[in-house]
Amino acid sequence: MRIPDSVFKLLNPLMSALLRSPLHSPMSKSILLITFEGRRSGRTYTLPVSYSREGSTVRCFTSRRNSWWRNLQDGADVSLFVRRKESHGRAEAIHDDPKRIRDAVAAHLARLPRDATYYDIALDANGSPDPDDLERASKEMVVVEIRLG
Repeated sequence: MRIPDSVFKLLNPLMSALLRSPLHSPMSKSILLITFEGRRSGRTYTLPVSYSREGSTVRCFTSRRNSWWRNLQDGADVSLFVRRKESHGRAEAIHDDPKRIRDAVAAHLARLPRDATYYDIALDANGSPDPDDLERASKEMVVVEIRLG
């Protein structure tokens, strides 16, 4: 079941506070705070997003309907707040490579199968994503890939 966007406007500040608190542990394993600057406005934005990490690469996932990722389209410096530690990296929004998105989402769901519901992807008895759902999601999602450095 998809969470309405209006709920996120209420949840995001609460989630941000929780992730910065000593009570962060249950959520920090799968949600981080990403901070970036708006391309046109110059404003600083901080959002909680679901993530997966492989070595020095962190991948965050969002819907194309959300607009925040557009600030990262041509690459941008970002700060991440993960498990109450700040790190910095260079982010790239991957929005036009369905295979790369599909592969990243499949790897993410292998680590966090509970996110399949949010992305409207059915999992089979073995926990593998439905190929048709994964294909559809690869056209509706954006992967923000951050190289830590």
